[in-house]
Amino acid sequence: MTIPLKKDKTALNKLLIDGVLSSKSAFIGPEVLHIDLTNQCNFNCIACWCRSPLLTDKAMPDWEKKLTLPLDIIKGVIDDLEQIGGLRQVKLVGGGEPFMHPNVLEIVEYIKSKDKEIEIDINTNFSLVDKETAEKLLHIGVDSLTISIWAGSAPVYASVHPNQKEETFYRIKDIMRFIYERKKAKGLSAPRIIIHDVIFNLNYKDLENMIEFALDAGADSVQVVPVDPVKDRTESLLLSGTQRKELLEIINRINRYYDPKTFRYITQDKRSVVLCDFNSFIRRVERLNIASGVYDEQVVEEIPCYVGWLFARIMATGNVVPCCKGHRMTMGNIYKNRFKEIWLSPVYDEFRNNGLKLSKNHPYFSVIGNSATAKTGCYNCDNLWQNMPMHKLMNLKKIS
Repeated sequence: MTIPLKKDKTALNKLLIDGVLSSKSAFIGPEVLHIDLTNQCNFNCIACWCRSPLLTDKAMPDWEKKLTLPLDIIKGVIDDLEQIGGLRQVKLVGGGEPFMHPNVLEIVEYIKSKDKEIEIDINTNFSLVDKETAEKLLHIGVDSLTISIWAGSAPVYASVHPNQKEETFYRIKDIMRFIYERKKAKGLSAPRIIIHDVIFNLNYKDLENMIEFALDAGADSVQVVPVDPVKDRTESLLLSGTQRKELLEIINRINRYYDPKTFRYITQDKRSVVLCDFNSFIRRVERLNIASGVYDEQVVEEIPCYVGWLFARIMATGNVVPCCKGHRMTMGNIYKNRFKEIWLSPVYDEFRNNGLKLSKNHPYFSVIGNSATAKTGCYNCDNLWQNMPMHKLMNLKKIS
């Protein structure tokens, strides 16, 4: 089948659906690509699966912490995706801090030079962004910044980021506010500021403060998720039964100001901020297995996995993995093969077919997530936001 080089959304959508109907083949590239630019990081966040001080012997090894993807390798991947077609979003993330990559802004410019409509999001702790860098982000057209803060107050921020002080919290807030004011002055809507808040037993009481922080800093939205624990290490961060009840009471207070139709939290003085997937967060808290930290098992087993057609992640090692939680399931390595060869390989086809047909409790998926002995891999799915709408689309296709 011929893959269109030009962007024709109708043709691309047809190729996506035809691939799923084949049960294994991909006739188009992923809609979303995550690139782990670097594993270098200046933080040691308490719930991080790479550097948390709670991990001890399960922390990312020192040799891996130093890895950074070269600029020419990243450009080669983008070139391949231009040929395959279908790319809609690139998220610059990783086992480290993207702004520690020496070419992060050049990478953004290269992607935009291929297609300005490709949405670029940078997932960052935001500590390295100053006003000069902020101006560059505005100029080159970054679409969004997902800022991990995990607190709505300086004392809590310092407690969940052990190597940082309260001053970092205030500095980040100042730069966020600077971007908000500059966007307002220039009449710009981008970059959108998305606050990413991971909830656990050290910060759950700070959730209302986080929303107020977002309003004060000029953020566009807040995304809240429960912690995804590493077995026998960060499980100590899980909420107790009593703490979960307290969190649900906090959520009830938030819901008084939350409009589910617009997804906005609206204060009495008419300030507002979007709460991304807030209903999903509530569902996860209500269904959270306190002992294991599992919260998506029911919904994951209800629908097939389509992520093999929708998503890919390239890690700082060069490994290509098929989903957000798939860092131990390797489809190939871009130091050995071109991305397009890996994407169209029999190994990837096997993953696609198994995602449609196997239970996520099958041994094939035991390498998803942080531990082969825990169920928090597929059952704490970070790609549900793609899988659920794709499932609806495929059901509509069957009906028609």
